[in-house]
Amino acid sequence: MALTLLMLPPSGLALQPAAQRVFDALGARGLRFVERHGANQSYDFYWQAHCGAGLGQATCRVRGDLWEPDQPQNSIHVELEEHAGAANALATLQQQLLARGWRLPSAP
Repeated sequence: MALTLLMLPPSGLALQPAAQRVFDALGARGLRFVERHGANQSYDFYWQAHCGAGLGQATCRVRGDLWEPDQPQNSIHVELEEHAGAANALATLQQQLLARGWRLPSAP
């Protein structure tokens, strides 16, 4: 099970630099780009890293909303494996990103 945070990055930010900012804020290491080709021509890609010992080495994944990872993304989805401290880590991450020009999506 994973906890998810949805954020709107500053204008013009592509997936890799967005993921780097998220991972830096979480103290994550071992970044790698993952591409998966699934059934029915489904395709998934994201950046993945492992968070520090404070989060039990939980895996974090950062996905964009566009299928072109080199293009500026409209929104960024941060998934953090549920672990002790994960909810607090995402709340802290949200505050750090907001302070750096990211935004929350509008309520529907």
